[in-house]
Amino acid sequence: MRRNRVRTESRIVRPFPSLDECLADVQFRPSPDRDFDGSTSFDASQLNDIRPEFRLKVDRSAIEVAGTVAPSDLSLVIRLADLGLHRSELIFHSAPDAAPEAWTVPPDVRRRFSWKTGVEATVALVLREDRRPRSGQPFLKGHWVARKDFSVRPRSSPRRFPIERWTADDFVKRELPKDTAYWIDFISEDLDQRFDDPGDALRVCLRADVYDALAAAEDTDHGRGVMSLILTEILAEIVFRGLRALEPSAHPERGGLLDTAIERVTRATGASLEALRRHVEEGDVASIRAFAQAATEARRSIVKIARRH
Repeated sequence: MRRNRVRTESRIVRPFPSLDECLADVQFRPSPDRDFDGSTSFDASQLNDIRPEFRLKVDRSAIEVAGTVAPSDLSLVIRLADLGLHRSELIFHSAPDAAPEAWTVPPDVRRRFSWKTGVEATVALVLREDRRPRSGQPFLKGHWVARKDFSVRPRSSPRRFPIERWTADDFVKRELPKDTAYWIDFISEDLDQRFDDPGDALRVCLRADVYDALAAAEDTDHGRGVMSLILTEILAEIVFRGLRALEPSAHPERGGLLDTAIERVTRATGASLEALRRHVEEGDVASIRAFAQAATEARRSIVKIARRH
């Protein structure tokens, strides 16, 4: 039986006609002692000397044949996402025609990522500038028209929400205070569904100095404690927003983001779905946050942070 629930459109900026075939020959290898063999997934537990390198071969003819955009309208970019700290960073950009045939991640950049915990790499063609909107064509600066993904992670490692490094101006452009420490940007307003890519659901935007401090402290109790508190807020927001959008008679989609969040809370606290619904109906986000704190062991994180001083 089809369930009734409130549906809203996602705000994610998706590509229009895909030009992924023009990146078909782009390749990645985690270290120089391996061949470029077309693999896109690598087991981090089997890697020792990690010195990632990309082969950046773009098929210009595929772009020209499609006729959606001109090669001169595009930039070739590489983004790395750290699965341990849940953060991402744009590490390379170039005009497609000016890109080197092969590019190695510089040592100082490489050391900012926890490769053993897991890193995802995306090579993409994105618009260089805004264009006049046209039906069926990309028009926003940064809008990707082609992408190819690679991953280095333990085989059992799940995909995580992306964390991005934002400047003060980035926050101001979103009409937020320039001194914002972090902001949870919900890309999709419908959380009652499965997301193959968690980044389609939300992203966490950290002020640059906060991002850098957490990156430096990611292997410490202090750093893990702060990230745990941010995770608590994410969990609370998912439960509150998701249940608020769900019709009273509907049940969350099994295995979806909302269902997974609720299950984590109910398993840790013994609370029922009905009890959580009541708090949401009353607009009591503070109580939902309290349940999320219990589910993420926020108390323990706060104690560890406090005892460091």
